[in-house]
Amino acid sequence: MKPADVQHPTSTFVTDRGLSVRWLGTAGFELIAPDGTTLLIDPYLTRVGLWDYLTKPIAPSVEKINAGIGRADAILVGHSHFDHVMDVPVIARQSGARVIGSVSTANLMQAQSLPAHQIVQLDKHRRTTLEVGPFRITAIPSLHSPFALGKKVPYAGDIPCTCDIHLRGSGYRCGDVFSFLIEVDGFRMYHLGSANLAEDQIPVEARDVDLLLMCIAARFATPKFVTRALAATTPRTVLPMHYDFMWRSADKPMRLLPRTDFGRLVDEVQGFSRGMSVLTLPLTARRPTPHDHPATPSPAR
Repeated sequence: MKPADVQHPTSTFVTDRGLSVRWLGTAGFELIAPDGTTLLIDPYLTRVGLWDYLTKPIAPSVEKINAGIGRADAILVGHSHFDHVMDVPVIARQSGARVIGSVSTANLMQAQSLPAHQIVQLDKHRRTTLEVGPFRITAIPSLHSPFALGKKVPYAGDIPCTCDIHLRGSGYRCGDVFSFLIEVDGFRMYHLGSANLAEDQIPVEARDVDLLLMCIAARFATPKFVTRALAATTPRTVLPMHYDFMWRSADKPMRLLPRTDFGRLVDEVQGFSRGMSVLTLPLTARRPTPHDHPATPSPAR
């Protein structure tokens, strides 16, 4: 089975209460409430090539960002690897959005001269609840998949506040990790942007969510990750993400990351509960046109 086999037919879908959800690639999402309030999670539109990533400092593409993102009222950053945070300073500067993330994320924003009032630094030792328009957000301390050699988190540590403006890919240190419980107009979703979790930090309010946005990259490095994530959130629908080859342009046909094993994922979800649905969204790094009309999702079972 492939992601396209359970893919929603349009670039966005809208819940029965009017919340619009669009996948930007990797762990990135755009959430638009009925009143227009726009929440971004881990937006990464630049998608630098692998050769550039390995050989030189990398930088955001303003052109690609502007093609993919319009309004932003707040940006949630789950951790500070390049594919989660690199584009955030540009988006925040252009939109005035608040950036909500770790010490490492805050350091990068400060180094990029983002005003202090736009930076919200989370505490790695406790859950933090914030409101952005109709969105109620709970930031929850979490963990990153230990898939590097020696079963370690790749590029662990914080980005220093004295960092250069243009870092190499390896300079985007992971920092502290957060997952997010997001509620709007009675609809609840959980964003798990890395394939690991800290069950003791996840509140009971995260159970029975409507939608679990679940990273499946490098999930095999975390024992029983899928079943543990499902048990912690008991979602109605699972929306896998972060399985796209992030060094490939979004204008080209999507290539999967190695060891995605999508069919096995679907089997695990349905083995956990036949009542859970699996849904994917097309990778859409450009803003939808007026001809792309979102519709209510019909998750495949």
